[in-house]
Amino acid sequence: MSTTSEQKRLDRIAQLKAKLQKEEARLSKIKRKERDGQLIAFGVYIEEFFKSADDDGKRKLEESIKKHLSGRNLERALAGLARMGGGVSSLES
Repeated sequence: MSTTSEQKRLDRIAQLKAKLQKEEARLSKIKRKERDGQLIAFGVYIEEFFKSADDDGKRKLEESIKKHLSGRNLERALAGLARMGGGVSSLES
């Protein structure tokens, strides 16, 4: 096999790898966009649930959040409750 045909073969392999990587990135972007949409819809549901819940329901939701989340996600969820005027601390006042 000549060097030229070997180089062409290596170039073709590199092109195919690049094409595969680009397609994988495209698919990941689609999946991420779908997941983001699902999370937003679920967040809207939780917000509507929270707004219509009684104090006991709000307290249970906050306890569940504290049980199942940690770190940044916990901080964000609790900030969301505070934004909606909720949270055990505001309910007990």
